[in-house]
Amino acid sequence: MPSPKLRQLQDEAATLSKTIADLRAIEPKDDADRTDIEARLAAATTRSTEVEALAQREHDLDARLEGLRKVTAAAPASAPAAEIEKATRKAPAIHIAKRGPVNAENLIGGGAFLRAIGLGVKQAELRNMGETTPTYDGAGVELVSPELYRGFLETLSYQSVGVQLATVFETSSNEFQVPKIGDITAVWAEELTDVDDEALPTSREDIKLYEAGKLVTISRRLLEDAAGVANLSVVFNRQISKAVGTKIDDVWLNGDAGKSIDGLVDLVDEEVEAGADFDGGDLAELVGKIDSRASNTAWVVSGEGWTHMLKSSVISQSTPVGDRVLPTVMGAPVYRVLGLPAGTLALYGDFAMATAVVLKQNGLEVAASEHAAFKSNGVVYRGLQRFGLANHDPQFVAKLVAAGS
Repeated sequence: MPSPKLRQLQDEAATLSKTIADLRAIEPKDDADRTDIEARLAAATTRSTEVEALAQREHDLDARLEGLRKVTAAAPASAPAAEIEKATRKAPAIHIAKRGPVNAENLIGGGAFLRAIGLGVKQAELRNMGETTPTYDGAGVELVSPELYRGFLETLSYQSVGVQLATVFETSSNEFQVPKIGDITAVWAEELTDVDDEALPTSREDIKLYEAGKLVTISRRLLEDAAGVANLSVVFNRQISKAVGTKIDDVWLNGDAGKSIDGLVDLVDEEVEAGADFDGGDLAELVGKIDSRASNTAWVVSGEGWTHMLKSSVISQSTPVGDRVLPTVMGAPVYRVLGLPAGTLALYGDFAMATAVVLKQNGLEVAASEHAAFKSNGVVYRGLQRFGLANHDPQFVAKLVAAGS
């Protein structure tokens, strides 16, 4: 039977659901009305996320109580505490860098895997490594538990702006070819008349995948805490995904000469200078400079670039994007990013058309060593992930630059 608090949360969830549906159905009368509606919608969306997390916690507590009742009824009073913990352990919804509740089972499964290799119970290379394993999907050698990899991808997709906006592919090899389709139009098909057999103009972009890595040191006390396996997965995923995500964004924007990857900022030719009289008209000019085929546009701005936008008196609104509420300018969401080079204030365009990011499928490799952190009584984990990147169509992007740059 649900607890009184859960019943209250269920009632509030029903009210929020109706409120959001009603607000979405309202046609604003003017800009002021639109701003008010969007503010109320953003508040309701934020509260709905909080209610969902609180309700999930109540569900988890109910499940834990039910498990304890079963153990009490089935097991003698002298049953080992470890067996009771194993029978009843269920982690609540936990928040990591990704906003919103993360799957508790994934956290427990990933943490248990990290704990096992950290304590030397098993080697990373022996987990899910072949056609005889139940999780084998033909996509290549799987070196970590699927729960840990899913958590890594969830967090990476939140940490990296490039991964959020670019077109992302997965491959089982160390190279990938992105097809690029040129301009082509359909023709009228008249009765008993041959249809035009125009060849489809195509080209391709060859992308090589390279390995990026990070070392993470974790206390042995956390490893030996049987109830802390979910926290172990949180710590590892946050640090590895942040490191890889930061690397992807840096290569995306600035390139890497050693890997022969050209940065998007240098490739973009169309630009507008933000002079002393910078205003909304300059932003409108920037919007008009990208390829007309762009359909899913966004802004990528530095802190200084966002300041220029606010000073230009352009009306900024907010819109829910996934589990967040982002500001929008001229109908496109705004993403703040670290790594734009000096002199570049903002990029605008369809980044899914301009950039491809390729991840090695099931390619997160994890190894552990207690010798590297012997003096501090810790275990050092090494996480490696292969990825490749190409900015293949920069005409879909234009940039806003500082005066004199």
